[in-house]
Formats: sequence, C-alpha cells, structure tokens
Amino acid sequence: MRELGSEEFGIMLSFFAVLLLAFAANFHFSRKAIRRHRVAALGFVLVSFIGEIATVIALVLTWVALWSPHAWEAIDDLLVLGPGSIALLCAVILTFESVYARAVHILRLEREDRLAERTERSSRTTVLVAEQN
Repeated sequence: MRELGSEEFGIMLSFFAVLLLAFAANFHFSRKAIRRHRVAALGFVLVSFIGEIATVIALVLTWVALWSPHAWEAIDDLLVLGPGSIALLCAVILTFESVYARAVHILRLEREDRLAERTERSSRTTVLVAEQN
C-alpha cells in the first residue's frame, strides 16, 4: 500500500466525521411501524449500529495516525481500511433502504388515491341510479 500524507489523513477524518454524523441522525420509528415492519426496523437499527461502530474505530485510528506518525507505523493500514469499508457499505445499504422505503410509500399513496377515486365514482354512480329510479 502507498504511504498516506497528512492531507489524506485530513480528508479521511472529514469523511469519517461526516459519515458518523449521518449514522448519528436520530431516527424515530412509530410503534405502529415497528409492529408492522419489525424485522426491517431491527435490520435498519443493526446496520446503523454496525456502521457507527466501524466509523468510530476508523475515525479514532485516523486521528491517532494524523497526530502521531510513530503510532501510524504501528497501525496497519487494514485497521483503517477494514472499518472504513464496513462503514461505507453500511451507509450504502441504509441509503438503498431509505430510497426503497420512500418509493414504496409513494406507490402506496398513489394506490390509495386511485382506490379512493374509484370509490367516489362508484358512490356517485350509485346516487345517480337511485335518483333516476
């Protein structure tokens, strides 16, 4: 592997800090949603927790390496690459899950709107037929 300079360490610190902020976003699930989607909610929390822990490990190791070049010699590059890669993978998984959940929600709302529209048309037709008789 190539040697990393202080610029790269600064970039990595910034990346891990932003990633940690993304994981630290406080997600609230309603009781109704948890009952309905228990496995999905638990999976989301688990992936988020793993991502946070991996990000913290990578962030701390990068911080130590930035301020103590002697410590960096003792820290293997894979100790930062591994947790950093896991954190990035967790962020990607959570992003896909979020996009999927939004798409499903939009499709569900559209279906409910179409169903309400059909019901409204059906009730109008019933009223018109009743008035004609």
